[in-house]
Amino acid sequence: MPKVTFKNTGASAEVADGKMLKEVTKENNWSVAYGCEDGMCGTCMVKVVEGQANVSPMEDKERETITVMGMDASVYRLCCQCKINGDCTIEQ
Repeated sequence: MPKVTFKNTGASAEVADGKMLKEVTKENNWSVAYGCEDGMCGTCMVKVVEGQANVSPMEDKERETITVMGMDASVYRLCCQCKINGDCTIEQ
């Protein structure tokens, strides 16, 4: 099972392969805010500090939101759009 670590607190959780990052943060009470939950507002943006290759490929809507916000789409992701495919560490 993949392991997701929340760098802000050091907490981690083992999750099912393909689980939405949004579900992981909510189930573990990690302090990530959510707005629209549709990839448009950018509220749930986190930095993937380790394991970028272990999250789902980014789709156009997510890339556009991150780019409009002036962030680097190669390391930032929206929790509401991202699936876990292997070990990774995120940071808010």
